[in-house]
Amino acid sequence: MDSIAAIVNLHQEGGTALPSIISAWRAVETARRNHIDAELVLIVDSPDAATVKTAARWHARGARVISTNVADLGAARNTAAREVQATWLAFLDADDLWGEDWLVAAHQMATASSASEGDVFHPQVNIIFGDHHSLLHHIDSDGPEFRWSRFSLHNAWTALSFVRREHLLSLPYPRNDLANGFGFEDWSWNMAVLDSGGRHRVVPDTCHFIKRSKIETGDESLLARSQQSLRSRHPNVPSPKRTVDQLAVNADVGTHDMAPVELSGKIFNQIQLATSIEPTVTKTLSSKGFPTSLPQNFNTHNTAPQIALEELWRMRDFDAPEDATIGEICDRSTLLTGLGTPDRVRVVAEFILSEQQLGRTVGESSLISEATAAFSQLTSAP
Repeated sequence: MDSIAAIVNLHQEGGTALPSIISAWRAVETARRNHIDAELVLIVDSPDAATVKTAARWHARGARVISTNVADLGAARNTAAREVQATWLAFLDADDLWGEDWLVAAHQMATASSASEGDVFHPQVNIIFGDHHSLLHHIDSDGPEFRWSRFSLHNAWTALSFVRREHLLSLPYPRNDLANGFGFEDWSWNMAVLDSGGRHRVVPDTCHFIKRSKIETGDESLLARSQQSLRSRHPNVPSPKRTVDQLAVNADVGTHDMAPVELSGKIFNQIQLATSIEPTVTKTLSSKGFPTSLPQNFNTHNTAPQIALEELWRMRDFDAPEDATIGEICDRSTLLTGLGTPDRVRVVAEFILSEQQLGRTVGESSLISEATAAFSQLTSAP
């Protein structure tokens, strides 16, 4: 029987996870009213006492609770996927919210005749709230806005996805490996989806609410440590899509900027419903109750690091000698030196990783030394 497991990932949030759980419960109830079999599942990973108590309260209301001690977001999602028997999995982290119609809309698109088994579904827009407010627009991976140069430097899709369970079991989330400079397991998984031939697809007129707090600087903050790492691992085989993009960048840099996306009435209704769960979401609304003009995200425009990476690819494909090393190509760049240190290091690091996969020698240069000093594993990566 076709069914959905709505999975909320809990760690040590205690009572602060209640808005997330309530939003998931509301989405499950909405799915049931639309004759879709749906179950609320709480995956409780290495919890504290307060989080165990919160999960127990919802177990008494009918939620399923799965306990684990894997101490990793991706591994916890994998554990939940193995334990449930649903056809579809929908993931939510314990500080974020779903729009109430998310499960219904995602299920409708996932079961349409145009869907493929390897498709992963995402909301049209993420409304960022908390310590700052902005909009993150998702894009289709086979649409004209998608560029490998963006995706190589910025994760294009959040982890709050809707996916067929069998697909996730065959392509599980990797663990974070922060000791070796790799973070953001969802970024790595998103890339692996494309590498396996799957697609990332946007469900129109849907939204999620992503809470952003000030980044902690201590070792206890996964986000802080992840942002100091390079990013997730490359897939083992370069994607054919990537090759197409590399050949195309010679002529069309700057032509794929997206127009600002207007929030539809359906999304506006979801914002209003979310404010009854999480009052801070109201800061995304104007005094008259309409959505404010929020800053747009990196999916909507070309960035200086992206264009610098495209320049390196262009030189590799068209200008550099076939035996040129990665270091020699970087030294010829006219754009790298104009970037700030963090962006410059990440662009060079991405170029090293992608070119090593294609068998190019690293070589020596000050830019290579700078990148490998930050990510010491780069020149020894398989």
